[in-house]
This record gives sequence, structure tokens and C-alpha cells, in this order.
Amino acid sequence: MTTTTQTIHQAMQNCNSKDEKKQLLKSLSIQAKEAIELGTTEEATVNSVLISWLTNEEHQEFNGFWEWKKKGFKVKKGEQGFFVWSKKMKSKDKQSEDEDKEYTFYSLAYLFSNAQVEPITPKENA
Repeated sequence: MTTTTQTIHQAMQNCNSKDEKKQLLKSLSIQAKEAIELGTTEEATVNSVLISWLTNEEHQEFNGFWEWKKKGFKVKKGEQGFFVWSKKMKSKDKQSEDEDKEYTFYSLAYLFSNAQVEPITPKENA
């Protein structure tokens, strides 16, 4: 899986737009769903499969920006986050003056690995 992990890392880093990221994530999600259905993974959700595919010797733990901050770490300058699907979100689309259509969607959520963060020093915390 190392080659696949490196390929996924490179593909994520090479995405230049939100649309490219969504297309890559959709493609990876199809593969993740197949892995879940075939029982080739112990993971139960698409995001957990994606994170397992991103995990290697260097990248062991993944958290969002604020989760790392709560743990006493900051994201190193210039690091790009890995992306997965966010929690389901709700939105309203204005159909007409009296009618709103509510829908749900998944957006991108960005995660950083342990290799992309460093401890916050007391001076920075002040």
C-alpha cells in the first residue's frame, strides 16, 4: 500500500482547485466504498478508509487544525492539508419568494498529520 499511499499523497498535493479536489475525492470514495462492500478493509466509513490509505510511517495521526491546537500543536508554515468529506451539512436554495428547497451535501474537510505539526512554544501561546 506504500506506493498507493504515496500516489494518493501526491495526487492530493497536486490539486489546484476545489473542483479538482472534489473530483479526486469522489474517485477515491468509489474505491473506498468497493473496499467496504468487498470486505477488503476493516474500516466502516469512506472517510476512515481514506485516512487508512493516507497513513504511512511518516503520517500516523490525522486531526483538523483546531484539534491539533487543542492538543498543543500548530500546523507548520506552508503545509497543505489532506482532504476528506466533512460531516453532512444542510443548506437552503431559494426556489421562489415563498418556497425554499432544503438539501444536504458534503463539503471538504482538511486534516493535517503528525508530520505537519509542531509543538506550540509558550511564547507563541501568550
